[in-house]
Amino acid sequence: MSFFTGVVVPIGAVFIGWYFANSKAEEKHQKDEQIQRLKLLRMLQQELESVLDHYETEGKYLLRNSIKGQAINNSPVFNADDHKEFFNLLWKYMRGYESLNTAIEAIPTIFPKQDEILKLSKTFFIHDSRKYDKLYNEMNKHIDEILKLSVQQIMDAAKPLLVEVNNLILQNSNVKTHPVG
Repeated sequence: MSFFTGVVVPIGAVFIGWYFANSKAEEKHQKDEQIQRLKLLRMLQQELESVLDHYETEGKYLLRNSIKGQAINNSPVFNADDHKEFFNLLWKYMRGYESLNTAIEAIPTIFPKQDEILKLSKTFFIHDSRKYDKLYNEMNKHIDEILKLSVQQIMDAAKPLLVEVNNLILQNSNVKTHPVG
């Protein structure tokens, strides 16, 4: 009997204490991950709403990169297995920004000689100003078309992504957090 009360009971008490402490720590860890997930989703929601609103009101793109999208993509609280549809939409949205940045960086390589010829012809009056203006406006029109196509990819991806983000926020809304901002 003394063996039982002297050895088994203390070891059992330590094991039971460890078990409850471990389960509480795991529960807290899961709650913290859920809170972090919700905060990131709300930040992305705010970015998407701003991007879409700015494009609809101004007709221009707002960002050159999705900072919140990159943060979510690199975050350990999201994984592609549990959030497959969300990541497919997020990656499509981020590819739109890659396309936009590629278009912006490619513009000088698409029209370098034409632009120099136009500048030289304007400087030395080789062509009349109407031809110069026509060619210059035509080049700007092509540049605008290239940028609009890239920005349209972003907008087409942002709308369904915003719907998915709103759905994920609703699913995770049982956790109380402080507003992002």
